[in-house]
Amino acid sequence: MLVDFVAGSKLDFYIIAPVLEAVQAEQDKGRDVGYRVIYTGDSEEFRTIDSELSFFGIPRPNIFLEVKDDSSATQTAQTLVRYEQVLKSAKPDIVMLFGHSTGAMACTLAAAKIPGLKIAHIGSGMRSNNRNAADEVNRKVIDAITDYHFPIAQSSGENLRMEGVADDFIFFVGNPIADFLNKEIEIMPVPEIWDRLQLQPRKYFLLNLEHPSIAKSTARFKALLLNIIRLSRNLPIILPTNSTSAKTLKAIGLKARNLHVIENPGISTLYYLSHHAKAVITDTENLQDETTVLQTPCMTLFKTVARPDTHTTGYNEITGLQPEAIEDAFQKLFSGEWKKGRIPYLWDGKAAARILNVLKKLI
Repeated sequence: MLVDFVAGSKLDFYIIAPVLEAVQAEQDKGRDVGYRVIYTGDSEEFRTIDSELSFFGIPRPNIFLEVKDDSSATQTAQTLVRYEQVLKSAKPDIVMLFGHSTGAMACTLAAAKIPGLKIAHIGSGMRSNNRNAADEVNRKVIDAITDYHFPIAQSSGENLRMEGVADDFIFFVGNPIADFLNKEIEIMPVPEIWDRLQLQPRKYFLLNLEHPSIAKSTARFKALLLNIIRLSRNLPIILPTNSTSAKTLKAIGLKARNLHVIENPGISTLYYLSHHAKAVITDTENLQDETTVLQTPCMTLFKTVARPDTHTTGYNEITGLQPEAIEDAFQKLFSGEWKKGRIPYLWDGKAAARILNVLKKLI
């Protein structure tokens, strides 16, 4: 059995990691289970997380497609052509895709053109019902041509059924990110900012602002940031930035004694800070699953979410961008009235084993 594990973003490696570990355990038992890790991005960009992945024992990709994060059309075309060449040189038994990046979507299209090649999708069935979101388009394209669907949440499985996918092709296995966090969270390295600011558990906020509608808008970014500073009761606010949000923040020129910026932090830094934060405030789908696994309160600043289970079951509150809703969430948090969530069904740290068991039956 040969499986291609396709990562379309750097974050995907933390979801793939538990599955690779399960495969390696099968290999140690002498089972005929082979794999290739395909990264759609370029090797130069990968260096930013290389040492971090090594810390957790996550293998480097076997193949880099060397596609840069350009326009969506260019990225799709280049990825499709280059992955098709990989598939024609050595055809796997199944292609397993993680997430819903443009790279993953393009690899799905390439795999669908190879006769007899089956496609599996981890994270299948997520829907925000926002057609203006690039991720939503990618999700629908991937799921439309996927053979085997592996939803990570019960709501995703229901979405697939409503779209006409038969139960025989839906395998609810749980969320692999729970596997990774349950195993690694206690040994993650302490970030530099933790010691420098002498942070204390549950006495700071992690503010994740990266959605283009906010990160590229000085007016919206400034209004949101001022409101959160006002509501924070002087607790430290840790604000990670990327190239876009850093540029916007510089243009705003806003400074506050309790606002602390960290540029391009690693994933493990975000996970460590999420684990110990009083709350995480995010404007994207990032960190919604993770905060629910870590049982950290989370405020999501958009109404359309593809992970409703983190809200209906977990520790996430969907506030939107209305200042009144955000203020209400802060009041609940400080008064000790945050909802009592729980870990969603099968987010138990055993998803990878279930995924591998299904794969062995399918191939």
